Amino acid sequence: EIHDCQARFRVADCGRRFGKTRLGVLECIEEGAAGGRGWWVAPWYKTALVGWEPMVRLCRAIPGVQVKQSEMRILFGNGGEIAVRSAELAGGLRGEGLDFVVLDECSRIIRDRWESELRPALSDKLGRALFISTPRGRNWFWELYQRGVNGEEGWASFQYPTSANPYIAASEIEAARRDLAELIFRQEYEAEFIDSSGGVFRQVQERATGIALAGPEPDRQYIAGVDVAA
Repeated sequence: EIHDCQARFRVADCGRRFGKTRLGVLECIEEGAAGGRGWWVAPWYKTALVGWEPMVRLCRAIPGVQVKQSEMRILFGNGGEIAVRSAELAGGLRGEGLDFVVLDECSRIIRDRWESELRPALSDKLGRALFISTPRGRNWFWELYQRGVNGEEGWASFQYPTSANPYIAASEIEAARRDLAELIFRQEYEAEFIDSSGGVFRQVQERATGIALAGPEPDRQYIAGVDVAA
């Protein structure tokens, strides 16, 4: 269903082990095989390997394909190209026009990487994007998801729990339900967007952004605590 959707921007909110990585990898390879330029973008270098390794494994079986291991880039005989990139450093995703991009674990990627670097790279070719992730509260990935839910032109959104993967045993999912805290299970396995009202510290985002927009209230003292190792 996600693959067959013709929307330019697709947002797939899925539980862990649903199969979203495989979907993104296959679509990147499809883009390169058709002569296009596609990128797989992950929050950090180590998570980028999650996409790179299956790409290499599958592409080595395609005649005429060159794998540039040190550059994390794969070249197709027809001029197509796919590459894996990390979103860790600001400015690291600038400079190239793209036909297609996958944002893996999108909810963990810094919003500005999409808005300032990747979105403009799609403009000259009217490129497409696939956002895949488990949720992380109601952050900017949730906002992207709402664009499809609200029927915005060019956008489509999908939500699938881990149980939608027929290769995951139902008994394993039930075991995870028993082992994990309810909110963690609902987020990681049922792909629910858990807002801050369900946490220990409630309405943190609403309070912080409200103060930032309206300014601090007079005659009140504000105290913030930050765990920098979190």
